[in-house]
This record gives sequence, C-alpha cells and structure tokens, in this order.
Amino acid sequence: MGFFDFFRKDKNQRQEDTVPAEKYWLLAGGDGKIVEPDWPQVEQAVKTAADGSAGEFICLSCLNSDLEIESLQALGEDGLYRVEALPPEGSDDYGKIYVNDGVVYADALAFFKEFWEEERVVGFRSWDTEKL
Repeated sequence: MGFFDFFRKDKNQRQEDTVPAEKYWLLAGGDGKIVEPDWPQVEQAVKTAADGSAGEFICLSCLNSDLEIESLQALGEDGLYRVEALPPEGSDDYGKIYVNDGVVYADALAFFKEFWEEERVVGFRSWDTEKL
C-alpha cells in the first residue's frame, strides 16, 4: 500500500461514518419500544392508549427520514385522544407540536394508519400548535 492509498482509505472510512443509516420505524409506549413494528402492533397500541382512565402514551416515529412529520404520538384517556404531530429536527417547523385534542378512536386510528402507510399526516397544519 502506497502513501496516498493510506489517506484514501481514511477518506472512505470518514464517508461511511457520516452516511445516515436507512430509515426505520419505532413504536414506543407503556409496553416499551418496538423497532420495526407491524401494523397489528401499532393498531393495538392505539387501542390500548385510551382504554384506561389513567391514560397511556404512544409514539410512532419514522426515524432518519426527510418527512414533514417524523413522529405521531397520542395520549389517550377515557376513550378520547390528544394526537400530536412532531416535525423532524432541521425542518422549518422543528420545535412546534401540532395538537389535535378530543379525537375519537376511529379518527386517531386513521391518523396513525395514514402515517404508517403514506409516511405523512394530512391536515396537521390546521391543528393548534405549541412550542417544545
């Protein structure tokens, strides 16, 4: 190996360190975290979130992506949900939380299904906003 080959190898290695990994899904809730959940697991988490009077928090994230919304989360209590959409770090909307409060189960499930299938949430810009 020549002198210049030594530096080329370092450059390639540095590029590997900065290249982001592929995107992945993460479902977090009262039962812990699930990497790459399937739809029945997501659906069950949404259902479970509003079952108890104490409420349960769930979060579905599509990480390492260039999405408008990176995470959709919900807090359920007494059959209703507070659904929150979170823009990814580096986006113009980062630091905002888009909030839709008083959502019934069918609508909350529809938000999560759309995010799961299309990697986007429709209509979130009309929701109330809060700052992180």
